[in-house]
Amino acid sequence: MRGRGGCYKHTFYGIESHRCMEATPSLACANKCVFCWRHHSNPVGTEWKWKMDDAETILRGALDYHYNMIKEFRGVPGVLPEKYREALAAKHCALSLVGEPIMYPEINKFCRLLHSKGISTFLVTNAQFPDAIRAMDPVTQLYVSVDASTKESLKKIDRPLFKDFWDRFIDSLKALSEK
Repeated sequence: MRGRGGCYKHTFYGIESHRCMEATPSLACANKCVFCWRHHSNPVGTEWKWKMDDAETILRGALDYHYNMIKEFRGVPGVLPEKYREALAAKHCALSLVGEPIMYPEINKFCRLLHSKGISTFLVTNAQFPDAIRAMDPVTQLYVSVDASTKESLKKIDRPLFKDFWDRFIDSLKALSEK
């Protein structure tokens, strides 16, 4: 909002970083990555088994939290008034804050809701759910985290729960190439 800098999405795709919100439709994950900043507090599993909020509730909450967070920047030295006003209305959504967003049972509905509000979607997946990748409706940008180049190093770094994690990883890359 100071008119300089930006995140990787600005660098690679030209999006306005100050208009991007992060959202987490799923705190759950099928990995326990060594680098995860929430790995001791979030649920883990290979399938969804938790209560969940519906997609509308999550979207409403994400937009409210984004708006309230941006409001805190009003009057901060260096924040440009035009950028501040623009930032109040999210135009992009990064589904990557924590957890595995593709595990959320209503992920397609959630993304459709974002799109219906003119909000682009950037979804990051950990490549353990190839069938879910295949079943994904179109998103603006679909990424796969590639945290290692060998089966052994992926096991050490991501500490996956699936025993067939490497096959899932490779199949996820294939699924992504089919999109």
